Amino acid sequence: MLLVDDDQAVRRSISLLLRARGFSVHDFGSAAELLADRACALSHCLITDYSMPLMDGLTLLARLRESGWPGTAILITGRYQNDLEKRALEAGFSALVEKPLTDEKLVGLIAQCLDKPPLQGGYRPAS
Repeated sequence: MLLVDDDQAVRRSISLLLRARGFSVHDFGSAAELLADRACALSHCLITDYSMPLMDGLTLLARLRESGWPGTAILITGRYQNDLEKRALEAGFSALVEKPLTDEKLVGLIAQCLDKPPLQGGYRPAS
Protein backbone atom coordinates (compact mmCIF):
# COMPACT_ATOMS: atom_id res chain seq x y z
CA MET A 1 0.00 0.00 0.00
CA LEU A 2 1.26 3.47 -0.91
CA LEU A 3 0.57 6.41 1.40
CA VAL A 4 1.36 10.01 0.48
CA ASP A 5 0.70 12.95 2.81
CA ASP A 6 2.86 16.00 3.39
CA ASP A 7 1.68 16.25 7.01
CA GLN A 8 4.08 14.01 8.92
CA ALA A 9 1.74 13.52 11.89
CA VAL A 10 -1.18 12.46 9.67
CA ARG A 11 1.07 10.22 7.58
CA ARG A 12 2.51 8.54 10.67
CA SER A 13 -0.92 8.04 12.23
CA ILE A 14 -2.40 6.45 9.10
CA SER A 15 0.71 4.35 8.55
CA LEU A 16 0.65 2.99 12.11
CA LEU A 17 -3.06 2.23 11.85
CA LEU A 18 -2.69 0.35 8.57
CA ARG A 19 0.34 -1.60 9.74
CA ALA A 20 -1.53 -2.59 12.90
CA ARG A 21 -4.30 -3.92 10.65
CA GLY A 22 -1.85 -6.06 8.70
CA PHE A 23 -1.19 -3.88 5.66
CA SER A 24 2.28 -3.42 4.23
CA VAL A 25 2.71 0.36 3.94
CA HIS A 26 5.24 2.45 2.04
CA ASP A 27 4.76 6.06 3.09
CA PHE A 28 6.03 9.22 1.40
CA GLY A 29 6.06 12.90 2.34
CA SER A 30 5.49 14.09 -1.23
CA ALA A 31 4.29 12.95 -4.62
CA ALA A 32 7.81 13.42 -6.01
CA GLU A 33 9.23 10.99 -3.42
CA LEU A 34 6.72 8.33 -4.43
CA LEU A 35 7.31 8.84 -8.15
CA ALA A 36 11.08 8.47 -7.62
CA ASP A 37 10.61 5.06 -5.97
CA ARG A 38 10.39 2.35 -8.65
CA ALA A 39 9.08 -0.15 -6.10
CA CYS A 40 5.78 1.77 -5.99
CA ALA A 41 4.74 0.03 -9.22
CA LEU A 42 4.31 -3.20 -7.23
CA SER A 43 1.63 -1.83 -4.87
CA HIS A 44 -2.05 -2.30 -5.56
CA CYS A 45 -3.46 0.59 -3.53
CA LEU A 46 -2.70 4.30 -3.15
CA ILE A 47 -3.94 6.59 -0.40
CA THR A 48 -2.98 10.18 -1.08
CA ASP A 49 -3.75 13.60 0.29
CA TYR A 50 -5.33 16.00 -2.17
CA SER A 51 -3.64 19.24 -1.16
CA MET A 52 0.16 18.99 -1.14
CA PRO A 53 2.93 21.37 -2.24
CA LEU A 54 4.16 21.08 -5.83
CA MET A 55 1.83 18.24 -6.89
CA ASP A 56 -1.69 17.48 -5.67
CA GLY A 57 -3.21 14.02 -5.33
CA LEU A 58 -5.14 14.25 -8.61
CA THR A 59 -1.97 15.01 -10.55
CA LEU A 60 -0.10 12.25 -8.73
CA LEU A 61 -2.65 9.64 -9.79
CA ALA A 62 -2.57 10.96 -13.36
CA ARG A 63 1.22 10.57 -13.41
CA LEU A 64 0.98 7.04 -12.03
CA ARG A 65 -1.64 6.11 -14.63
CA GLU A 66 0.57 7.55 -17.40
CA SER A 67 3.33 5.19 -16.30
CA GLY A 68 0.92 2.24 -16.43
CA TRP A 69 0.14 1.85 -12.72
CA PRO A 70 -3.23 0.03 -12.54
CA GLY A 71 -4.01 0.10 -8.81
CA THR A 72 -6.89 1.34 -6.71
CA ALA A 73 -6.67 4.87 -5.30
CA ILE A 74 -8.30 6.70 -2.38
CA LEU A 75 -8.09 10.49 -2.04
CA ILE A 76 -8.12 12.10 1.41
CA THR A 77 -8.60 15.78 2.07
CA GLY A 78 -8.94 18.29 4.85
CA ARG A 79 -10.03 20.95 2.34
CA TYR A 80 -13.24 19.65 0.83
CA GLN A 81 -14.49 21.48 -2.26
CA ASN A 82 -17.92 21.03 -3.85
CA ASP A 83 -16.63 19.58 -7.12
CA LEU A 84 -13.70 17.63 -5.67
CA GLU A 85 -15.52 14.30 -5.39
CA LYS A 86 -16.62 14.47 -9.02
CA ARG A 87 -13.10 15.40 -10.16
CA ALA A 88 -11.59 12.62 -8.05
CA LEU A 89 -13.90 9.96 -9.49
CA GLU A 90 -13.27 11.21 -13.02
CA ALA A 91 -9.52 11.00 -12.34
CA GLY A 92 -9.85 7.34 -11.34
CA PHE A 93 -10.08 7.47 -7.56
CA SER A 94 -12.38 4.89 -5.99
CA ALA A 95 -13.27 7.14 -3.07
CA LEU A 96 -12.82 10.53 -1.43
CA VAL A 97 -12.57 10.72 2.37
CA GLU A 98 -12.58 13.88 4.45
CA LYS A 99 -10.18 14.41 7.34
CA PRO A 100 -10.28 13.83 10.20
CA LEU A 101 -10.36 10.13 9.36
CA THR A 102 -11.83 7.55 11.67
CA ASP A 103 -9.94 4.27 11.90
CA GLU A 104 -12.89 2.03 11.10
CA LYS A 105 -14.10 4.16 8.21
CA LEU A 106 -10.69 4.24 6.54
CA VAL A 107 -9.95 0.53 7.01
CA GLY A 108 -13.45 -0.40 5.84
CA LEU A 109 -13.13 1.81 2.80
CA ILE A 110 -9.77 0.31 1.88
CA ALA A 111 -11.20 -3.20 2.10
CA GLN A 112 -14.19 -2.14 0.01
CA CYS A 113 -12.02 -0.44 -2.62
CA LEU A 114 -9.70 -3.41 -2.93
CA ASP A 115 -12.75 -5.55 -3.74
CA LYS A 116 -13.79 -3.44 -6.74
CA PRO A 117 -12.06 -1.58 -9.57
CA PRO A 118 -11.87 2.22 -9.73
CA LEU A 119 -14.97 3.83 -11.23
CA GLN A 120 -12.99 5.36 -14.10
CA GLY A 121 -9.47 4.99 -15.41
CA GLY A 122 -7.24 2.05 -14.75
CA TYR A 123 -8.17 -1.42 -13.61
CA ARG A 124 -7.60 -3.62 -10.60
CA PRO A 125 -4.76 -6.09 -11.12
CA ALA A 126 -5.37 -9.79 -10.60
CA SER A 127 -4.30 -10.95 -7.15
